[in-house]
Amino acid sequence: MNASIITLTPTPLHFDWGTDGLVLWIEELDGADSLTGQMDEVLNRIGFAIELQTGWDHRSDAATLHPLYGYRLLLRDASGRWNAVKTDETGRFAGLIPLEEMDYEVAYEKVMWLE
Repeated sequence: MNASIITLTPTPLHFDWGTDGLVLWIEELDGADSLTGQMDEVLNRIGFAIELQTGWDHRSDAATLHPLYGYRLLLRDASGRWNAVKTDETGRFAGLIPLEEMDYEVAYEKVMWLE
């Protein structure tokens, strides 16, 4: 009997991100539409980068909010359309809201009105 082990590794993350006022935007760079399936890891990396910039650590300082708290999140997928990213209170991925929008300024306005 032959046994084989199959190890599935996630696709490497290829994304860019930045902030624009109250909006944090994420752009998928590889064109494979694989970022949504790994959004928790993407949010963790961005949160860690924000903490490095600010010097705060939300895990060790109980008075510090999660680094993504207060931001509206936008994801530009491989098709070029913008989606609102929903998170829970701990900064974990909770889903996408398709905005069906290609223009960043219009997507920015739409995400500001979402709850």
